[in-house]
Amino acid sequence: MKTIKRIVFTGGPCSGKTTFTSRAQQVFAERGYRVIIDHESATDLISGGISPATMGMYEFQKYCVALQLKKEELCYKAAQEIEGEKVLIFIDRGIFDDMAYVGREAFEEIMKSFDIKLEDINDRYDMVVHLVTAAKGKEEAYTFANNVARYETVEEARQMDDMALMSWQSHPNRVIIGNENEFEIKMIKAIQSVFEYLGEGTPVERFNKYLIEVNDEVLKHISQEANYSTSHIIQHYLKSENGYERRIRSREREDGTMYSYSEANYLTSNERIKTDKVLSEREYKDYFHQVDPELNVIDKMRYSFIKNELFYKLDVFDFDTSKGVLSVDQPSDGRVVELPDYLNVIKDVTGDLNYKNYFLAKSQKY
Repeated sequence: MKTIKRIVFTGGPCSGKTTFTSRAQQVFAERGYRVIIDHESATDLISGGISPATMGMYEFQKYCVALQLKKEELCYKAAQEIEGEKVLIFIDRGIFDDMAYVGREAFEEIMKSFDIKLEDINDRYDMVVHLVTAAKGKEEAYTFANNVARYETVEEARQMDDMALMSWQSHPNRVIIGNENEFEIKMIKAIQSVFEYLGEGTPVERFNKYLIEVNDEVLKHISQEANYSTSHIIQHYLKSENGYERRIRSREREDGTMYSYSEANYLTSNERIKTDKVLSEREYKDYFHQVDPELNVIDKMRYSFIKNELFYKLDVFDFDTSKGVLSVDQPSDGRVVELPDYLNVIKDVTGDLNYKNYFLAKSQKY
């Protein structure tokens, strides 16, 4: 049965909403979710030449609401039609956020023109995550550089944040993510809050693995698949005992670098229980004294995508870019995995210890 969750990210200007939605697209896709991003409507309008400066704030918010309602309708319709049983719609600011710009009385008038009652707005969204603006406690990080449509001063940003808090205060599934010493920690907490709402535990991972040929044509095909993303991964293995595999990783993407710690307990050669936690850069560097000197550094490009409701990861290692190791989650319904026809499989390496990252760190060859 298909489940669709609509999750709003709100908060004052410069709070991390845009960065989070970009990260979430990768993180939740890796858990088998189809992810749809509904970008902020006000930014869309202002970037296109429609702004409060040209028509006044009241009229501008009428355009914002009209655009938001239509986008949300289209996103939900797409979520119903898209392949996959688990779909997340991340919405950068919901309808209630417009009230912060005009006040409750004027906002109520606007909503009446769309025949929508204020008490019905919360029902449009399953969860609300409020990211506190950097203007509250992290003023040195408040910037206009990452949003060409931003114009609010620090004081105005604080007021907008307060209004957003008030506007969404009655939502039954709201969490508030405050500022931290490290921005990454703020992002971690936001991601974890969604996982907790979804009831995601620590699943047993079961996967098939293949050694495949890699060339420009293959990578071109992969780039056209759903939820396609790339990342540059540097991975260090740590000294460990009791059969556990411990590692730290930096994953560089267009929107920045994330650091993480992983601990895996292999039940069989292709079945494991794995726990992860995201690290700040400082925490990541603190682990370096635990790096196992007998293992080489893993340096690889990862190409991720979804096809036929399955999540694929292709890792191409720096020691031989003509081949790659393709991992695909085993279907929970027991059906046979059918790989895309543009892939040339050299051999099935499911269960072959030589193709685990841990052993590739030793051998540096396929």
